[in-house]
Amino acid sequence: MGHHPTGFEEKRTSLRVDMEAERVLLHWSDQQGVEHTDEGVCIDLARRGILFDYKKPFALGELIEVTFNPNTSQQNTVKGQVCRCSQCHEQSYHIAMQLL
Repeated sequence: MGHHPTGFEEKRTSLRVDMEAERVLLHWSDQQGVEHTDEGVCIDLARRGILFDYKKPFALGELIEVTFNPNTSQQNTVKGQVCRCSQCHEQSYHIAMQLL
């Protein structure tokens, strides 16, 4: 601890919140207009975006609602648009969204 450099310098100017793998509720409509609701895992949340893990990919531009603390007094929903989707494992995709 002391005054030794750690080798890490934060370059982002927006506030970052580590969600530590918090379960979130996802809600979206597919191309046929069918509404879906399922659970995902929030990895990171910032002022302008969110990164979450889900078992299937989303298309770029898709609109998704993400609800934190569903069915509690602390429930909060944000809406965003998918700007990146990358496969991590066979059934694990990291989806980045820009918040609207």
